[in-house]
Amino acid sequence: MMRIKTLGALALASMLTGCGSGSDGTTPGQGIPPKPTEKNSKTVTQGFEVHIFNRMAEQDIQNPEYNRDTPYQVAEEVTYQDIVFGLDTQTMSVTTASWLDIPHSFSLIKKAYALSPVPPQTEENIVSIDITSASDFSQAYPSGSNLNALFSVTYADALNKYYSYKNETKTFFTVEEYVQYGRANGGLNAGFTRNLVLNSGPDYPVNMTFYIEIELDNGKIFSLETQEVAFKGVDN
Repeated sequence: MMRIKTLGALALASMLTGCGSGSDGTTPGQGIPPKPTEKNSKTVTQGFEVHIFNRMAEQDIQNPEYNRDTPYQVAEEVTYQDIVFGLDTQTMSVTTASWLDIPHSFSLIKKAYALSPVPPQTEENIVSIDITSASDFSQAYPSGSNLNALFSVTYADALNKYYSYKNETKTFFTVEEYVQYGRANGGLNAGFTRNLVLNSGPDYPVNMTFYIEIELDNGKIFSLETQEVAFKGVDN
């Protein structure tokens, strides 16, 4: 019986030692903040910018790419085939982590450029794009008409798939077809850079400004206005 009591006392002493104070008078582990949880990062859409560029000379006429060259100069007379409308996404990268259950975050605003090897994807998708003008484009498209059928999307991401071949000629989706494709195939990510070109020109010489409205699947709507373009007559 004495031996059993002795063993019990030793076990109790060992437990008390393990739960006692440290050498500095603090309980072991006390005062050491917990490790932060794993960081979560996401990229969100802040807005869009539209700029007009002169079209780069094509290396392959049979397989045109409609790439951007130098910025278009206001009042410089051009045909519809001479220019590219560059639509760039402004994104914000947000990272959050928990420390003592207090959220901390930081953000960095950046742009998705056409030459970026990996255009950033965002949390949002584009659900609609509408292009209009306050000027008459033609008899069929008077002021205020939706011009989506007149614009083609020639670049949209690193793996552009928005075209088909008709009579062995690459034919890019119009903005109208592009939006329809997105609705039927899981959405159009808002983060990618896009190039748009007109597939026909005005019926007569005219200075035109275009308005682009973009709606995202989170309900946000962005309204853009291009610089004025001086179009030559169709016969020039």
